[in-house]
Amino acid sequence: MRFLPAWAWLIWVGFVGLVAAEEEVTKDEAAKEEVVNEAANLQAETGARKNITLGAMFREEFQQQEGVQELKCGILYKVEAEGKGKTPKTSDWIRVNYAGKHVDGRVFDKSKEGEPARLRVDRTVPGWQEVLPRMREGDKWEVVIPSHLGYGAKGTGAGNIGANETLVFTIELVEVEDPAKKAEAKQP
Repeated sequence: MRFLPAWAWLIWVGFVGLVAAEEEVTKDEAAKEEVVNEAANLQAETGARKNITLGAMFREEFQQQEGVQELKCGILYKVEAEGKGKTPKTSDWIRVNYAGKHVDGRVFDKSKEGEPARLRVDRTVPGWQEVLPRMREGDKWEVVIPSHLGYGAKGTGAGNIGANETLVFTIELVEVEDPAKKAEAKQP
């Protein structure tokens, strides 16, 4: 019978111990990752439920204000200024001044001061697609959009709008672009 030298035996025992320790660390890391994921999911679910409640409370208060109207889809709006210009179709390009806010009043997006944003109506959130074809150039509305017509149960990827958030917009329709004038400008 042949025996291993003592140094070989020590190296082998150390290697087996190292492998066992590495497996234990991997198991611990997986368990920690699972706990972190569960906590994040719970926080997201709690936030989503909280947003539903806050949105409903805001809608109820807003609806009590004078001049507030409701569309069949659940959008609430109040006309702040009336215009007399054109009304856009969903395929039109428009220029708008706007500010988007959370129900607590924090602004998450807005057009640049003195520089209306240029948007195509059918490339906006569904709530805007409901509202804009009802507006005229010169109109300024405060609009409360339920989450299902905003960013829904997922919110935005950037995280600035959470799951199930009701959104509040001030929208001023500055211009409905005339496609005929744009086509004329392109021709030499």
